[in-house]
Amino acid sequence: MNIRQVTDGKEDYIELLRMGDPDESRIRKVLEKGELFLLEEHGKLRTLCVVIFSEEKKCEIKNIVTIEKDRGKGYGRYMIHYICEHYCSQYDWGYMKKDRCRDIMEFCEKCGFTDEDEIYLKKELMSEIDTKRVINLAMEAGRMLLKNGGEIFRVEETMMRICRRFGVKYVELFTLSHGLFICAGTDKEKLYTKVKQVPLSSTHLGIVAEVNDLSREIAAGHVGIEEAIKKLKKIDKMPVKRIPYQIAAAGLSAGGLGYLLGGTAMEAFVAFFVGCVVFSWSLFAGKHGVSKILIHIVGGIIIASMALAAMQIPFLGKLRMEGIVTGGIMPLVPGLAFVNAIRDLADSDYLAGTVKMIDAVMVFVYIAIGVGTALSVYHHVLGGIL
Repeated sequence: MNIRQVTDGKEDYIELLRMGDPDESRIRKVLEKGELFLLEEHGKLRTLCVVIFSEEKKCEIKNIVTIEKDRGKGYGRYMIHYICEHYCSQYDWGYMKKDRCRDIMEFCEKCGFTDEDEIYLKKELMSEIDTKRVINLAMEAGRMLLKNGGEIFRVEETMMRICRRFGVKYVELFTLSHGLFICAGTDKEKLYTKVKQVPLSSTHLGIVAEVNDLSREIAAGHVGIEEAIKKLKKIDKMPVKRIPYQIAAAGLSAGGLGYLLGGTAMEAFVAFFVGCVVFSWSLFAGKHGVSKILIHIVGGIIIASMALAAMQIPFLGKLRMEGIVTGGIMPLVPGLAFVNAIRDLADSDYLAGTVKMIDAVMVFVYIAIGVGTALSVYHHVLGGIL
């Protein structure tokens, strides 16, 4: 089933809406200031619904009609459920006037509208929220943050914010560097528990920023659960920068940091090319599923080998090994992971912080092994000359 909002050509559906309200002039007025939704399945129209709004955080269902031959198949109930979810982030209550036909009144009562008012049937929109969908939404947002370099506290804060906004009051979270655990529920439902593994991978801070912005929009009531799910899927597909830009940025970081850390201008120039080559290797190896250990060991070998080769070129002048290597290793250094590890430790997330710290330190070790291997071969096998 697919539900879509109609913004143009609303008048085309007046004849169908007259099944729920025979007054055509009233239907036209409602369509002018309200929103029309259509439920379709297999390309055929099944149910129509018109909703209008008030300034008191109320939305009123002015008309809901299911094609006669499709009645009793759950289409109307599905539409009510969708309307409640769609507007729960903006409005607290849904209303239906009692002056509609008896069939519609009975249907609304079956859908949870209560007869507590002389004029309206009403329903709390949040009551239609599916706890499992909310938890799945929160879990997906947390997974995307954790996978792409978000800190533990940011992951938990975002998941908590989403759950609370959609009425899931009882939430317990436990987050590790590579896993999410959530147990949550409401007054009306049993607790629901879910676990998701999040393998350590490369970072994408653009995704972290977008998920952060989305969670704030959700908390502010500007985004409903359906829209949030769609936006998360779109964010998850956000592309990284084009490969030439990534390589150029890696080279600039290698050259720039090499110079800032005591290298000469010529050593920084060489480090730029070393950084470009070693980052190209890491992209190629990562794309083909090469082990992380091997990527960094070979990367260290490439860095040291290129530095040694550059030192043999006369017109480059006198170059120091440390001046080139210091800059050349920068594209491989897990700076974000190291900083996040320290931050997690500072926030008393000792387990997650320790895992991240060990992962970062092991990368340093792999790079050192690669550089050391290249230098050993150069001095002990080649005798110190090319």
